[in-house]
Amino acid sequence: MVNFSAARNHTNIPVALSYFERVVYPPVFIVGLFFNITALYIFCRLKRWTDTHIYMFNLLMADFLAIIFLPFRILEAFQPIELSELCTFLLCTQYSNMYSSIFTITAISIHRFIAVRFPFLTKALASKSKMIAISKCIFIWTIIVVICACHYEDLLTDKLQTCYDRKLTTKLNRTFFLLLEILGYLIPVLIVILCSTQTIYILIRSLKHVQGRDKVERKNIAAIITANMFTFIVCFTPVHIGLLLQYVLNVSSEDFVHVFLDVAEWIATTNCCLDSIGYYFLLKRVNKRDNGSY
Repeated sequence: MVNFSAARNHTNIPVALSYFERVVYPPVFIVGLFFNITALYIFCRLKRWTDTHIYMFNLLMADFLAIIFLPFRILEAFQPIELSELCTFLLCTQYSNMYSSIFTITAISIHRFIAVRFPFLTKALASKSKMIAISKCIFIWTIIVVICACHYEDLLTDKLQTCYDRKLTTKLNRTFFLLLEILGYLIPVLIVILCSTQTIYILIRSLKHVQGRDKVERKNIAAIITANMFTFIVCFTPVHIGLLLQYVLNVSSEDFVHVFLDVAEWIATTNCCLDSIGYYFLLKRVNKRDNGSY
């Protein structure tokens, strides 16, 4: 998840935030690495892949991308990294992770809604569903690469105060800012909320027509979708509020923006762990039932 924090100043705030980062990021790395490796192990043992598995695997790859480069963020908290092309690469990589996660979770929400709302259409497209899922995942990464390539100037070293901090006095390019806020967050969060609430409503309404194991399963799925929706909102809303504050506020608000963004960025990073819990271990239960494995 990309860090667009305000520049560090000479108050005690950067020192406190540095200690904050030293404390909170190592657990995210350890827990995230464990859960994602476990999830990868589950995927490797799948006997049959569906379109849902493809979306989940794409999400796993996005999370892994964040986890494997997270040690650089931890190192920066202990010992500042010299400004170089590496910093631009790290920011681009983390930026790609966050928005790949956002777009993939959005695609999963749409997929679930269509499967529940239009089951006959889903069955009719069953033979093409895997190819559709693969195409969507490729499209997601293509969009992200194009945006990065077109706006990488905003992440060059002359725009950075430290390896993970942009200069507050250097505002993001307006087009880049609007892409991040509208295409990268506002549209996806509205889709996730709309699709999730409609899916939950349909599942709950259908409970009166089923009994026993089916009823329990649908209740569990509704609960998982609810948790996924709130996790999405909690993880990704603060960082985009922070980006907005950084864009519109002046230098006198530097301390507040810096603190807000640092905390918001950590919250967004925890999504790498929550994805594993919320999605991948659900697959383990489903595949144990369907495939007779694990």
